Amino acid sequence: MAQLLTSVQRALEVLDFFTVEHSELSLADISKRMHLHKSSVHRILRTLEAAGFLQWDGGSRRYRLSLKLLDLANRVLGRYDLRATAGPFMEELAARIGEIVHLSILDGAEIVYLEKKGTGQVLTVATRVGGRHPAYASAMGKVLLASLPPERVEETFKGRELAALTPRTITDQARLRGELEQIRVQDYALDDEEAFPGIRCVAAPIRDPSGRVVAALSATVPAQRMGDDRVHELAQLVKETGARISGRVVDSTMEP
Repeated sequence: MAQLLTSVQRALEVLDFFTVEHSELSLADISKRMHLHKSSVHRILRTLEAAGFLQWDGGSRRYRLSLKLLDLANRVLGRYDLRATAGPFMEELAARIGEIVHLSILDGAEIVYLEKKGTGQVLTVATRVGGRHPAYASAMGKVLLASLPPERVEETFKGRELAALTPRTITDQARLRGELEQIRVQDYALDDEEAFPGIRCVAAPIRDPSGRVVAALSATVPAQRMGDDRVHELAQLVKETGARISGRVVDSTMEP
């Protein structure tokens, strides 16, 4: 393995500290997390600020991520033509069912939201394009995991704890493997309030011309509007829309 630059590793580590919940951090915050002296951390921060990746707020005396990172994120998302391909179909489905529709891909043990369509519904869950979520606690994530060889799934979750996000979250790996087997047969997945209380989702795969699953599509619905009868109805609609999008996918550079 090529020798890694410690200074670059540390700078990237700093950027990773900023989250939705902790969007602003002080020098002391970052120094404590890195277990480094403030003077060393200050040089890293000033370098990132000079490069345009961080912004300094003199009033709060804290740093925040800059819009330059948003530009970089948009360049990455721009590589995925699937967003443009799926967008019109997602809008059509969202309008037809009156619910929120998501598109995601798999990145390790997490899904990454690529697109979100639908307006007019107030959900108790806030999702955003570019956001991440544990795959085991997501209908889309389970669809994507089910597309992998069982040994790949086992490797992905080896030594990992499946944390309970709600009382309904699947936290037993044997139970998760059993559900993935069922998903492979029925070709859709259900999130039964496993990620967010009061929210149910149904998801189906999107495939490239070779038949490989490259993404997942879902409908996200408050549980009070989604009894078992509607689960089957929406599952069929989501599967049909996923198949229509699949028919338009020319090529894929996405590796799940």
